[in-house]
Amino acid sequence: MADFYQHARLPTLQHLATPDSTAREAELSGYASQRPIALLLPALHAEVDRPALPVILNAVSQVPYVSEVILSMNGMNEAQMISAHSLCSKWLDGKKMTLLWNDGPALQAVHHRLTDAGWGGHYTGKGANIWMGLAYLQAAKHGGIVVSHDTDIMNYSPSLLAKLCYPVAHPKLGYRFVKGYYSRVADRLYGRVTRLLIFPLIQAFQEVLGAQPLLEHLEAFRYPLSGEFAGDAETLAGFMIPSAWGLEIAMLCEAHRQLPIAEMCQVDIGFHYEHRHRQLGAGQLEHGLVSAAADVARCLSFQILHDAQERAAESLLKLVLERYRARAAEWMDRYEHVALINGLTYDRAEEGLAIQAFTEALQALVQTVATEGLRVPGMRLAPTLALEKLPGLRQEILAGVL
Repeated sequence: MADFYQHARLPTLQHLATPDSTAREAELSGYASQRPIALLLPALHAEVDRPALPVILNAVSQVPYVSEVILSMNGMNEAQMISAHSLCSKWLDGKKMTLLWNDGPALQAVHHRLTDAGWGGHYTGKGANIWMGLAYLQAAKHGGIVVSHDTDIMNYSPSLLAKLCYPVAHPKLGYRFVKGYYSRVADRLYGRVTRLLIFPLIQAFQEVLGAQPLLEHLEAFRYPLSGEFAGDAETLAGFMIPSAWGLEIAMLCEAHRQLPIAEMCQVDIGFHYEHRHRQLGAGQLEHGLVSAAADVARCLSFQILHDAQERAAESLLKLVLERYRARAAEWMDRYEHVALINGLTYDRAEEGLAIQAFTEALQALVQTVATEGLRVPGMRLAPTLALEKLPGLRQEILAGVL
């Protein structure tokens, strides 16, 4: 049965029925004629050789209300860039495409300017790709809507785009930031970093710090680490974001600081979107999963404690770590019960391994805070402010566009 529960702190737009897709496309096309809709896709070059990206771009090529696709890519040399440009253009079948080669000399110069200004430009990652995409759209004076999602969705449907765009595009709704959520379920539960790190960690912070508006805000999101979001271009370009995996948490915190509740929402974008899963096995976690979890935990801690003195931050994090251990075990039990009632595969040893790795990442964070203070590597000034403060940056970004 569809869930129509409304969280007191955050408007939640559930999937209760399936509207006529042709009528919805026509409606969004009408709105897009006044406020153009750009699709921003962050990607590693490796996605070009995987099966999801061609399917996604081919589907997007048929979506009339998307006026431009921006691929903000890294992890490629010049030959790979040329090949990626050719393949992605073919898959988009004539729809306007902009490729941002973040490893290339032109955009590397932009990253280095950010580094020299003390804004973490050297650090590469998903957040850096999103930042460059938003900066490009600001430089190009895109005054409409930006929508973004991951590029590893195996069962992609354009309905995802419609769900994300509609709350921002519809003139009567008034939303400026939309976060997508969905279930990470196949034969088993996925989304371990959200289930076993973020949810119990937020609870641990609440127990240590008490009721805090930011913590209550974060708790309201049903999938805070989803890569699917939309917003008006000006709003998104005003967000400070880190270069790596803390991007999603940082955007939620920026929305909390800059927008009233009535101008943000979360939307149910569908059921069982199948992503490429990071693997567990052979007694160890995939390195990328642990690295991502560490980045997310660092960013979350920074957002919550950045006003605390360094010695206080270290002490508070130690207390949070103690609470996290207990709460993570409780959340693991909860999800085992969910798996059992639904007849899903559940590997308790594997889940415990994830919690162990997340705990070690938090322990490392406490040690780092003790020696280096509380900071997030690669934290960047909002694109709008960077364009204002660095003379000629707009022209440098536009000169690097393919």
